[in-house]
Amino acid sequence: MTTRQPGLRKRMELEARRIFHQHEQLDQFYAVTAWALEGEDARAARQAYRNLQDALESHFQVEERTHFPALHGLEPGTEEVLAGLVREHDAFRDRLAQLDRTLAVDDLAEGGRQLKELGEALERHEKAEERLFASATGTPPPSR
Repeated sequence: MTTRQPGLRKRMELEARRIFHQHEQLDQFYAVTAWALEGEDARAARQAYRNLQDALESHFQVEERTHFPALHGLEPGTEEVLAGLVREHDAFRDRLAQLDRTLAVDDLAEGGRQLKELGEALERHEKAEERLFASATGTPPPSR
């Protein structure tokens, strides 16, 4: 059930565009990390990975503390879906910790494999978030 909150809806339209832009930026961090893992410089790969990890954690926190509560206020029936997205964030944090351990021992090949799996899961997650925000705000989801 959609609530009649035009001010919140307008704000969430802006936030939906902001989230899409952040997802594009995260995709760029991912691409840099993937490229670094293909090289033979473990230090550069770890640094690129740390940048990706920091960007993801910041993004997750903004979504969990700001965007998801606002979306729930706009669309009260989204509580289960939003809780599922937060659980996915936690699963991503676990994957990131594992990837961190892999890179700590300079296993770039295994790190690349783990990053690829992470990237595929992140892509599905991002699309689900974008569809949810588009549905709640009545705007079309961005094309990727």
